[in-house]
Amino acid sequence: MELYALWLFHKVAQNMSFTKTSEELHISQPAISKQIKKLEEELGLKLIEKYGKNIYLSKDGQFIFEYTKKIFALIEEMESQIPKLREKMLGHINIGASNTPGIYVLPKILGEFKGKYPEVKINLHIGNTYEIQKQILIGRLDFAVIGGEISEKESVEIERLVDDFMVLVCSPTNKLALLNFVERNQLVDQDFITHEPHSNLYEIVEDIIKTDLKIPLNIGLMLGSIDAIKNAVSANLGISIMPYISVKQDIALGHLRLLNCENKVWKYSYNLVYLKNRRLPVPAKILLQMIRERTRDVVLNHI
Repeated sequence: MELYALWLFHKVAQNMSFTKTSEELHISQPAISKQIKKLEEELGLKLIEKYGKNIYLSKDGQFIFEYTKKIFALIEEMESQIPKLREKMLGHINIGASNTPGIYVLPKILGEFKGKYPEVKINLHIGNTYEIQKQILIGRLDFAVIGGEISEKESVEIERLVDDFMVLVCSPTNKLALLNFVERNQLVDQDFITHEPHSNLYEIVEDIIKTDLKIPLNIGLMLGSIDAIKNAVSANLGISIMPYISVKQDIALGHLRLLNCENKVWKYSYNLVYLKNRRLPVPAKILLQMIRERTRDVVLNHI
């Protein structure tokens, strides 16, 4: 049984008119009549009776019409669900991130992505820059977002997303917290709390202290996470230079104090990194584009 012939019968039964059906579907009446006659022959049933200019459904035709209503209602329901089916996204995405973007930037964007594509599984691996770079190079990550630069540039694509900046912070109980303006020589007797070596944050802070501030690098404590550094600074175990996005809320709550050191500003960029010529699955491509579009807003709304 051809669905097309059944559909034409269904339309004629709805309209109770060959003429109206012909006009509605832009199909000639003889073509419609031919298909319905073919259907009647196939079923061995008379479906439509003619009395003068009027048509009526036979008892068998009424029986078939009750089923065609169900059939084409289901087809219409199916068609209405197809766009939703196309939007449904499945798959796994493996992302890497250095500490700052992994904690303070990506979660908001990943939340927005999961709201649109709840069936996609995301694995976010947070580590230091060198660890993330290694994972990218051996192909374990689809892409990564890192703070600062990476040493390997030949085999990867690097896209700058946005610039944050590094700020000098201390505990509210530190003597420097009472000053509106700090000179670099006032930092000489302070212990610095830094991230662990082999991280971009450590190298950036080391370069700021040695090259720009030109003061001794007195490291009192090295810690492996941003939160640990903030807690140590808040406890007045030393001062630190940190990405602003990571300390803005702590400054607003009074847990940390922002220091103005000779009006100096140090940029800190966030970069998108992925292997050249790597073929990404569709969900990863969509998330990648969302990160390109949303990172600037997420970071700058913190500034």
